Amino acid sequence: MSGAAKKLSIDNLSLWSKEFLTSDKVGQLAASVCQHGNVDDLLINRSKEISNIHVFNHKIDPEGSPVTDQKASGRCWLFASTNMLRMQLMTKFNIKECQLSPSYLFFYDKLEKANYFLEQIIDTYEEDVNSRLIQWFLTDPICDGGQFSMMTQIIDKYGLVPNQVYPDSFNTTNSRIMNRLITSKLREFAQILREKLTKGEDITETQLSMQQEIFRLLCIFLGTPPKPTDQFTWEFYDKDSKYQSVTSTPLTFSSEVIGFDTSQYISLLNDPRNDYNKMIKIDRLGNVAGGEPVSYLNMDIETLATAVVNRIKANKAVFFGTDTPKFMDKKRGIMDVDLWDYQLIGYDHRGMDKASRVIYGNSLMTHAMLITAVHLSEDGKPVRYRVENSWSTKSGTDGYYVMTHDYFKEYVYQVVVEKGDISDFVHLLDDKEPIVLPPYDPMGALARME
Repeated sequence: MSGAAKKLSIDNLSLWSKEFLTSDKVGQLAASVCQHGNVDDLLINRSKEISNIHVFNHKIDPEGSPVTDQKASGRCWLFASTNMLRMQLMTKFNIKECQLSPSYLFFYDKLEKANYFLEQIIDTYEEDVNSRLIQWFLTDPICDGGQFSMMTQIIDKYGLVPNQVYPDSFNTTNSRIMNRLITSKLREFAQILREKLTKGEDITETQLSMQQEIFRLLCIFLGTPPKPTDQFTWEFYDKDSKYQSVTSTPLTFSSEVIGFDTSQYISLLNDPRNDYNKMIKIDRLGNVAGGEPVSYLNMDIETLATAVVNRIKANKAVFFGTDTPKFMDKKRGIMDVDLWDYQLIGYDHRGMDKASRVIYGNSLMTHAMLITAVHLSEDGKPVRYRVENSWSTKSGTDGYYVMTHDYFKEYVYQVVVEKGDISDFVHLLDDKEPIVLPPYDPMGALARME
């Protein structure tokens, strides 16, 4: 520490109190108001509230239905993904409502994450258990959160099913206790593996028994799901009340019935700390052992916005990752950095730029949702977006939010597009020298908002 410690002075406290009570009339008015109510209710900017309307000149058709509810779980990334994919089924089969099963992906993601954790423990057993890397592994090895590319790796291996084939269980919708018990067991397994490996013992059968134990626990908590090649029949009525049925397996359902080609999707990232037009890979962050770690193509924010506009015009919904619930009003269904007039009480909420907020721990990607519409100005610039959330119809305006473009620039970090949407930049995906970030970097944060 340089220089003498600057302790709080009691004399200064007396001086500050006197100045506040005698000279700071704005502060006194703010205190009188704010001490008697919720600040975010009291400081709503009326003009922003009125201007954020659910009217858009470019909107996909159909939008997904029904509005979904992840409840007390961090499955937003799975809901955003399946809500995006269901729209193809709604058009293909002429149906009014459709829901794919986030729970099916949830089960196999947990199973794969547990094994991924074991593999990382095995690979790093010589590292000090107190190292930042090992402690990061041990913190939350089967968290509910994830990334779009982690979802595609699960679908590539296990496929996908309609919700009626594998619906929610209690622990799918309220995962805290299940996660706590399995995490504790995995930490126990980590100790056993590290000790055996240190002694030079073979751990093949040990790891296999650990995998089986996690599978058993997941079956107890979530129910036994279909295997990737198990046959199921999906029955439903279309918009004309005509009965239809589809017989398939999870793997063929995703690849042939839905037609989901995971290889065509890429995550665009806006990380202003790092160079644009570069691939960014997150070291040791993944869910399927042997799969690719989470990666993004880092681009400037206007490129992300242009990609969103183009996809909406092409009648395609957009998966995106944002820092939520920053500047989000759940009652009014508005995401706007100026919705609250904090300046009225002398509080400046724009004191840091996007890069600084990431560097100093003031922002990171926490939640995934869908963009289903955009409103463009007369000169073709995005003004606001329509956002489909997964917090039920009780949140926002019947489950939907209006997000301003200013919010998009400041708090959106990721959008998922197809390679055809960014044909001018596809060559950048072959970057031989990507930027590699550690798994505990803020860009390694997994969308998990509960």
